[in-house]
Amino acid sequence: MPAETTKLSSSITVAHYFELEQAENREAIGRFIKARFEERYFKPLENSQSKNGFTILAVACLVIETLESFYQGQADTKNMSKKMFSDFFKRETALNVFSSPCNWFFNDIRCGILHQGEARGGWRIWRKGPLLDTKNKTINATRFLQELKKAVAVYENRLSFDDGCWHHFKKKMAAVCANCDES
Repeated sequence: MPAETTKLSSSITVAHYFELEQAENREAIGRFIKARFEERYFKPLENSQSKNGFTILAVACLVIETLESFYQGQADTKNMSKKMFSDFFKRETALNVFSSPCNWFFNDIRCGILHQGEARGGWRIWRKGPLLDTKNKTINATRFLQELKKAVAVYENRLSFDDGCWHHFKKKMAAVCANCDES
């Protein structure tokens, strides 16, 4: 599809994105990337009449790997998923309580959901209670999603002032835009 009509979000085409990048309009690009996450991941969950904690965490896992790939400027995360989750959970967010040398979240939640269609290791996904209760092995998916939305907002803001973040973002977006090309 031509760059003029291929949409990266509801309001930004590939061509428009390149105009914003050329102008180094970091604030507008930050708003665009936040809108992309909102439209693709968050709003479909929030607008659903049948909310389910399991589905929320499944989508959250997509967001984590995608967001971390932007932070690191990775065109593709093949064979890097465990590292993406580990690095993401080390960031200064409320979700860093999921950081663990044994990578239990990656193994029992992310891989359990992706490969087996279930949480493993006795973990339960709820929509109430604390964000993380290791004693009872529960995760509050609603709170998890709220914190993940905050993490995306932090990223949006960082794009405006962090040159390293901006450089990595442009590398990732080059790959995203290349994936839109039919040739």
